[in-house]
Amino acid sequence: MKSKNIGIIENSYSNLSSVINVLKFLEVRFKVLNKPHNINKYTHLILPGVGSYKKVANSLKKKGWFKAIHQHVKKKPLLGICLGMQLLFSESSEEGNTRGLNLIKGNCKKFDINSKKTFSTHIGFNTVLYKKKTKIWKDIPNCTPFYFVHNYRIKKNHQNINYSYTKHFEKFISFVEKKNIIGVQFHPEKSHKYGLQLIKNFIQEY
Repeated sequence: MKSKNIGIIENSYSNLSSVINVLKFLEVRFKVLNKPHNINKYTHLILPGVGSYKKVANSLKKKGWFKAIHQHVKKKPLLGICLGMQLLFSESSEEGNTRGLNLIKGNCKKFDINSKKTFSTHIGFNTVLYKKKTKIWKDIPNCTPFYFVHNYRIKKNHQNINYSYTKHFEKFISFVEKKNIIGVQFHPEKSHKYGLQLIKNFIQEY
């Protein structure tokens, strides 16, 4: 994978160490990018994210990442992880409605839990059932468990694109693929060998 050059988008709210460790293990060239300067030299972009949708979205907009990402995905692949996947969609209701990248139509909302006593956070390993085995799933069995930690989710897909569901009290979208845009609600960088394989597939196959 020597010809690959990966840009990791740093947004001040992400824990990048696990992603960095995976890319080091795969022996691929990468750089953590605070601002979108000279991103045309990167073959792939990875958008990790944890924490507040509103804060991260505003930070990315301020630094010029929204425009840069839209330009990048016209020809090159992008992987959004956890909050990074949510940002691919139209908007989120977290801390008031906030617009996302709008690369994929859909709204991010908190899990619809009836009982206030129920712990709504989805944390731990849970299975992902893919409907269509595209190249991102190469050498990954269906219903493989991946590691999740989140309170908000995308419940419905409004476009005819490839996606997968996972269940935590209710079904939600845990994976989405639109041409060269990949989003995963789970953390592949914390999901052992199959998470490693997914990141490897993203770099090698797209």
